Amino acid sequence: MNSIAIVTDNVDSKLSGFLKENLKLVFEDIINITIYSFEELNNGKVIHEKVILVMIKERAIEIQKYLSHNQRVIVVQRTIKEEETFKLFSISKGMDVLVVNDNKETILETISLFYQLGINHLNFIPYNPKLDYSNIKIAVTPGEIQKVPNYIEKIIDVGDRWIDLSIFMKISEILNIKNKIIDKNIIKYSQRIVSLDVGIKEKYKELFMKNEELDIIINLSKDGIIFTSKDDEIVVCNRSFNSMFNLKTNLEGKNINDILPKNIKYLNKKDKIENEVIKLNNKYFNVNKESIYDLGNKIGTYYNIQEVTYIKQLEQNLNRKIKSTGQFAKYRFDDLKTKSSKMKFCLKLAKKISKSELTVLILGESGTGKEVIAQSIHNNSDRSKYPFIAVNCASMPENLLESELFGYEPGAFTGALKEGKKGLFEQANNGTIFLDEIGDMPLILQTKLLRVLQERQVMRIGSYKVIDINVRVIAATNKKLFNMIEKGTFREDLYYRINVLPIEIPPLRERKEDILPLFQHFITKELILSDEIKEYIKEYKWKGNIRELQNVAAYVSLMCEKKVDFSSLPFKFKINKNNLIKNNGHSVSGNDKSITILKILRSYKKENKSLGRKGLLKNMIDYNIEITEGEIRMLLKKLSDKGFVSSKVGRGGSSITEKGEDLIKDISSEI
Repeated sequence: MNSIAIVTDNVDSKLSGFLKENLKLVFEDIINITIYSFEELNNGKVIHEKVILVMIKERAIEIQKYLSHNQRVIVVQRTIKEEETFKLFSISKGMDVLVVNDNKETILETISLFYQLGINHLNFIPYNPKLDYSNIKIAVTPGEIQKVPNYIEKIIDVGDRWIDLSIFMKISEILNIKNKIIDKNIIKYSQRIVSLDVGIKEKYKELFMKNEELDIIINLSKDGIIFTSKDDEIVVCNRSFNSMFNLKTNLEGKNINDILPKNIKYLNKKDKIENEVIKLNNKYFNVNKESIYDLGNKIGTYYNIQEVTYIKQLEQNLNRKIKSTGQFAKYRFDDLKTKSSKMKFCLKLAKKISKSELTVLILGESGTGKEVIAQSIHNNSDRSKYPFIAVNCASMPENLLESELFGYEPGAFTGALKEGKKGLFEQANNGTIFLDEIGDMPLILQTKLLRVLQERQVMRIGSYKVIDINVRVIAATNKKLFNMIEKGTFREDLYYRINVLPIEIPPLRERKEDILPLFQHFITKELILSDEIKEYIKEYKWKGNIRELQNVAAYVSLMCEKKVDFSSLPFKFKINKNNLIKNNGHSVSGNDKSITILKILRSYKKENKSLGRKGLLKNMIDYNIEITEGEIRMLLKKLSDKGFVSSKVGRGGSSITEKGEDLIKDISSEI
């Protein structure tokens, strides 16, 4: 059987084991591999294997006296995995890099390998344990991290060096191995490493193609883009920059100080420029400049220049985009019609508030139109061209609300988008964010919101970087925040932070003069309202306010053809009409409340369920009927005495009888 010997200096060499694994990846079990050390050979051992692998040329000469016959000795050439080369190419050109390995010979061998692979843009310095290299910030090593000095800031481990592809070719030729499996293994192996014969020619081709693509992309930009070296020589310059400054020659390699017009040369003296507007040739330009650093060393400067006219076009496009994504406010003060003096005062106050940048707190019952007022404030402000984003603080769980408001970094938690996500505060930048139902916000998020309001900065989940934002906050609630502060469910400091410009919207029952006009406005077709209906609608309490009024209008628009009467109204309005119902000589006093109880019990009976007093109380409140648990107990007793209801002691609850169901049928036919 074919056999190979690996000879290293030490018996317990980690290297010999790694090289054996390399050989097994290609030759599998076709060959036998034996590991020797020079320590063993000095004690009289003889090598009988056909091929002997040694690490350096000196050992190839020395090994001859230990061979049993004329075997072939190969000095192993080693390389690194393909993916490790990119770590070295990511280091800026001209940087000093300390090379560390287990001894002087292997250090020089490693440096020679890097140059052979074409990694020649760095200044490689061989490590000497007796010298101090504290001026060097980066070191590279093939698996000998423990030997790198502690003061080195960045260590790049390229891993153990792998057997080069050419060695497998030599072994196959010497041992006359011809096997399709071995051929496939060699191809797989070659995909892992950078071959010394090919070097990085293919990678250079790829990098060249990518540079060509990058050049195309940069030249497609409307912005003028320049990147200079640390010595101010132009490395990259796109066509837009040439066009802005009427330059036609190739600027690469020239000094930027020789290119910039005299009146703006002062820009090059600044280390950083952020949105500075300059005038040149009767045109205005917005300039940004950023110095680029790598491990504390300046490697170049990036310039970005925009024409102001182009920025205005972008702003117009942004407005169109905002509207297409729904991040805009559609209501304006002109859309709000009222005859109520209370509401007129509220709108006058809101208009005055809209011109301020201060935080607004809108108070009012559910359904009074808090978001409509918030949108109107936004549209009447200087931020009207920018996003209006509304978020309901009560509609999302705590964790989801936090990630929606503040965003998160890639991989911040299980299920997070791999690219991360902008929070709503970031999305609302330069515009307005409307925090509806803020009284339902969890306490922990109230703390984070307080910081946002104080510092105008947000921090994404999983990040340590703060992001500056320019956003106006409008908050709204139907809760009594003072009561919540006393109970400890709302932060007092947050209350005073949001309650800067308060507005209270009156409920619909306090602006009765608006009820009928609004109702008729919401009806989608021509319908006649009877005087009885008009009076009823006007006097109804409308606990759901405008939202409830709108729902009823939608209902009658669908159900009615010409005239609206009580038969056209939803169920809860029908039962409020009757104060006295008779059935076969039995009067049911208590009236609409008693009938409602019977109807509720009937709906539960259809599901084979009974209902207790507390359950009835909840259902009655849902029907907009004011009642106490004691009153329900009294009404159930009366209904039970007349045989309409069967009530059980304890938790059995109450259920409607057959007689009670007959009563409901009679009532329905009367109505």
